[in-house]
Amino acid sequence: MLVFSRRRNEAVVIGDGIEIVVLSCGREGVRIGVRAPLSVPVHRKEIYEQICEENRQAAGALGPAPVSEPAAAEAGAKPKRRGR
Repeated sequence: MLVFSRRRNEAVVIGDGIEIVVLSCGREGVRIGVRAPLSVPVHRKEIYEQICEENRQAAGALGPAPVSEPAAAEAGAKPKRRGR
């Protein structure tokens, strides 16, 4: 972990487009601001973990994806015979 010392209104830059700015420091904690492109999602860690867990649950609820006949044929499986 890289550790920085920053004062109010000082920033840390990540990559080409993300800036973390110290807005204030107090007894309750540090307030920071994040400037990032709209294409970069920014979440508090506990919210990010909740999103990941919900995504895992949703993926598990869907079950395995069905295999289409063309994909099965490419994998070497015999195509199913259709009724006459």
